[in-house]
Amino acid sequence: MPLNKSTRSQTVFLLIGFLLVELVMLVSLRTLGWFGTGNVVHSIVCLFASLFPLLVATALLVRNRLRFGLRTLLVAVTLVAVFMFVSVKPLQDYHSARSASKQLVLANATLDSGLDWDRIYIDIGLEPAPSANAPEAVNVPLWLRPFTDSLSAIPPDASVKSIHLNNDQQVEILVKHSSRYWSLRSISIGFGVSGEGLKKLQAAIPEFNHLNSMLVNDVTVPKNWYRTLTGIKALFVWGEGASRGAPFPQDDLADIKSLPQLEVLMILGYAFNDSDAITLSSSPAIKRIILRGTAVTQKGESALANTVQDRIVYRN
Repeated sequence: MPLNKSTRSQTVFLLIGFLLVELVMLVSLRTLGWFGTGNVVHSIVCLFASLFPLLVATALLVRNRLRFGLRTLLVAVTLVAVFMFVSVKPLQDYHSARSASKQLVLANATLDSGLDWDRIYIDIGLEPAPSANAPEAVNVPLWLRPFTDSLSAIPPDASVKSIHLNNDQQVEILVKHSSRYWSLRSISIGFGVSGEGLKKLQAAIPEFNHLNSMLVNDVTVPKNWYRTLTGIKALFVWGEGASRGAPFPQDDLADIKSLPQLEVLMILGYAFNDSDAITLSSSPAIKRIILRGTAVTQKGESALANTVQDRIVYRN
């Protein structure tokens, strides 16, 4: 039975389309290789799958030159709603869950969602601090994953446990979005953060309900800054740069000694001496003291260890 003109035209178009696909595949294999071509094909399939309800709705509306009945309109609207729910909303939620962390990463901050402070506490013989219940991850369907690759290495804001800050811009971003980091347990502060940045961070610290660890590395803090860390259980004061060998500030020492919940204190690099150790020894809360690269002798170590029952001092 001979084919009519319309059928012949459709067959020709199908053959041309098939040949074009083969040509594109050949060029892709020669330029990108098997894996590169596989990634391209995967992305195209995922794009088609995500747009499929919208394509069907468009076909329904244009097949009769935009002349359609109420039933066709209802079907098209339903397909658009399905597209929004299965493709647009998951992508929006995925991006929204990382909005603040994306800004911090772009500002070169370091984020960690897998910090295991419980292991550290257990290693030094202390009971781990209570942690926040980790939120459920916002996952996207398989066909949308190629469109989230750029964010896959960035943890959701609510799951970040540790943040390392190196400059005031990072501090401002964290302070602005402090309510999104309700699982945050540790903040590390580098020498690039100014006194003004420290004051802004100080004002936001009460917003972090599970924050229990602070690391300050080669930073001169404003007066009475340590005194406000009333919820901190582990404090690390390091002098690895310009502060190495410098005397430990007496005002800071008095503030640290007064912290009611501080259990672990590590001092590294400062010229922390026996006199400082005797001053610190009267702290009733500190249970573990770690001294590295300081000027404390056996006399100072004994003063620290013998003042409070079950306190352990690790020196050099």
